[in-house]
Amino acid sequence: MKAVYVQDPGGPEKLVYGDRPEPEVAPGEVMLRVRGSALNRLDMGIRQRGVQDNSPRIMGCDVAGEVVNISPEAQTSLKVGDRVLVDNRVKCLTCENCLLGVDQYCTNQQRIGVDFDGGHAEYVTAPAGNAYVIPDSMPFTEAAALPIVGHTAWHCMVTQGQVKPWDDVLVQAAGSGVGSMAIQIAKMMGARVITTAGSDWKLEKARELGADEGINYREADSFSRRVQELTDGKGVDLVFDCVGADVWEENLQCLKPGGRLVITGVTSGARTNMDLSILQGRPLHLMGSGGRSRRTFADMMKVVTNGALHGIVSQVFPLEDVAEAHRTMEASNFFGKLVIES
Repeated sequence: MKAVYVQDPGGPEKLVYGDRPEPEVAPGEVMLRVRGSALNRLDMGIRQRGVQDNSPRIMGCDVAGEVVNISPEAQTSLKVGDRVLVDNRVKCLTCENCLLGVDQYCTNQQRIGVDFDGGHAEYVTAPAGNAYVIPDSMPFTEAAALPIVGHTAWHCMVTQGQVKPWDDVLVQAAGSGVGSMAIQIAKMMGARVITTAGSDWKLEKARELGADEGINYREADSFSRRVQELTDGKGVDLVFDCVGADVWEENLQCLKPGGRLVITGVTSGARTNMDLSILQGRPLHLMGSGGRSRRTFADMMKVVTNGALHGIVSQVFPLEDVAEAHRTMEASNFFGKLVIES
């Protein structure tokens, strides 16, 4: 089968489009004919670091396609021909945390597209329990844009952030995959959304998704000052951050007393100085994203199936052009997700 894989670390030129063996269906698994697979920042990190044992790894953590084979041992209602997307986190289901129902802390979890071959290929296998049927009306490209960013944003906004209908919410990086999901989720829950981006056209896209206010951080002297103005000096109830070091201190300045901050990305850096007097003076709740559970993925999929949450596709590339998609991601001049069509 045709696939895109990486073996040696480096730039996009290290991605190889070529032939790889078709996967075999293990007990409990299904095989998909891949129709769409989306890019994530994670893919860039894998490419830059290479694979630990220096063996070829087919990339692509977000996958959607048609079921073409089902293991006889799989306990599933799936049928050949079903249109599905895949949760890429494979839990062991046998460790203490899995047995206690907190599989987000599974000590043995692995990931499709990282530890196992992924979706930048014509075929991929996955545990049957990780495949979720999608509506017939949903294009595969949209479905591929949903799993990781949708699950991450749902976990951060609903499970961790406890977003409420009366909340004022700041969503950083509106144009990112998780940012575009967080905006949708906050509006679905009835919150007022303030968001940031580095260009006016991205802010306009964010408003189309429901954002109430937009801040161009390249033009604003201080986005936290603007947030305070927009909230009459009260600050926001919740900050969703996928940026990291560059915005950390201003994020804290945006929060009202008792406010919550959830961080799920450090694209601008992972280390920063912190003024502890901010915490001393105001009881803030600072949270990380961490692992995500099978339960929250299923909850997110109910909303997707009901048509209340949509994958945002910026561009679609053919399988042989994955390297060009990586270059586009590095340039950051897009809104939503970059999707590969197989």
